[in-house]
Amino acid sequence: MALRPVSWLWEGLSGWQQDRVEAAAKAELARLEGLLALPGGAPRLLADRLTDRLEEAGGEALIKRPYPWLIQRGLVQRQACSDLRCDDGMRLDTGTGCENCANVIHIRRGWRTQAAADVDREQPGLDGEARPQAVEARLQEYAALDAEDFVWRREQAALKQSLRAAARAADQERAEAERAAAAAADVVRQALACKDCGQARSAGLCEACDHRRQTETLTVEAGLVAAAGSADLTDPSSIAAALAGARTAIGNATAAEWQEFLRITDVATLEADPQGAADAYAFTAFQTAQQAVGEHRENALTMLRGTPEAEAEARRAFRAEQGRPWFRNNPTGADAVAAATKAADTARDRVAAYLLAARLEQLREQAAARPERPASWAQRLPGLAARPLDADAAGAVIA
Repeated sequence: MALRPVSWLWEGLSGWQQDRVEAAAKAELARLEGLLALPGGAPRLLADRLTDRLEEAGGEALIKRPYPWLIQRGLVQRQACSDLRCDDGMRLDTGTGCENCANVIHIRRGWRTQAAADVDREQPGLDGEARPQAVEARLQEYAALDAEDFVWRREQAALKQSLRAAARAADQERAEAERAAAAAADVVRQALACKDCGQARSAGLCEACDHRRQTETLTVEAGLVAAAGSADLTDPSSIAAALAGARTAIGNATAAEWQEFLRITDVATLEADPQGAADAYAFTAFQTAQQAVGEHRENALTMLRGTPEAEAEARRAFRAEQGRPWFRNNPTGADAVAAATKAADTARDRVAAYLLAARLEQLREQAAARPERPASWAQRLPGLAARPLDADAAGAVIA
């Protein structure tokens, strides 16, 4: 599409010349794409440029040397001003007249006025041909100064562009170094043994132990949610009973789920893979605890919906909805009662959610105020000694 206007000239080029023209056209298309807001318009712009250049030359038949004309005139952008989007006074991105060129013309008209005033002030006696010559000489001085300023600004722009390119290269190099460092650190981390069970190459924590930790966190959360819904927060024994009840329920549910898993699984396969059996049991416990948190939350919200605070807020919302302007004439009608009931339910749910969040926060503050002291080694060593080794893990889990 881009070279279609000069197809006749293309036929007169040698193979080497065609390759050079094609490379120059591709480079110009890539440059034009960078100037356009919307992609895909560069071929049309280059074709329009070649069409205009051919009209200036009087047609393809008058071009005696196609290759130099294409490389030096046809494919080359002719900026009438400093704007990179200007081509013969037209904007490449919009196809309209270049505003910067108009500003240049306006400025140069001002130069002529200023030059005439300077000549009249400095040489008041000039007349005839001497005055226009002096004005033209002053205009040439202005043009030389403007050209120097343009060269300086272009150099500054090139310097800023090179600095930006250097900064981008440095950022890319730094990003590559960070990625390499992260990859090396990950290799080292993957080689670490598990902190809890000592399994080699477990990235510091094997899958089973990770699930055990998460299960413990979820078990504590389930106990707090259960206590927030039913326990007396001023009675430590009531809170402890709720925590213990949640832990017992999760343990019983895990045992039941594991038995169901064993019923549908080949036990011999588990015995042949002790670590896989431990991972499966830990994952079963994790899923059970995760489900228990959601169930305890629903139970707590159900209980808190019946608190006096929730009921009082529901009654206020019911009356407020009945008092709406569109229900004021018939507050006991079916539509009014249905809307008021929905508003009351929403208010009750909102209060229950607020009470649950507040009670959970209170429980966490109480737990933080009374940190549990870790058990002594004399108390912990018997339990650690009773833990099965890897070879006995499958039998212990299956049993």
